[in-house]
Amino acid sequence: MKTTGTAVDAGVRAVLAAPRGRRFSRPAAPLSREQRLLAQMRGNPRVERRLRQGELPLWMHIQAERLAEQGQPVRSAPSLQSTRAPRPRPAPDDGPPPPAPEQPVRPKPPLPRRRPHSHRKPSTRWGRLLTAYTLAVGVGAVAQHLVTALY
Repeated sequence: MKTTGTAVDAGVRAVLAAPRGRRFSRPAAPLSREQRLLAQMRGNPRVERRLRQGELPLWMHIQAERLAEQGQPVRSAPSLQSTRAPRPRPAPDDGPPPPAPEQPVRPKPPLPRRRPHSHRKPSTRWGRLLTAYTLAVGVGAVAQHLVTALY
């Protein structure tokens, strides 16, 4: 008895049937050193702030070093607890604010109509210009003859 194919395990068949980039599982990328240290220092308030708001800018570190060199105390941010004002006592007439009057919705005005070729330089009208000069010269010539005839 001659067999043309060999018996293949089902797991091997599944691997070979998978698409090219997904044949073998890859282990997850290891955490960076920074991520491991931040996870260890989770209770530190500075670390909590950094995780919440991101890393401090470089100028803040430089300013802290300058103040330390000069012997001045480094200023810390004021606590939020001390800056809060107490809530006012409720008044007897306190209640929800009156509703704002409804404003009618006004449609936007239509856009102005554009003339065709309005972005081009206007052409000079030679015919009107020539007519105006001719008329001015003719009226001047007639006026000169009338004035000389009267005086």
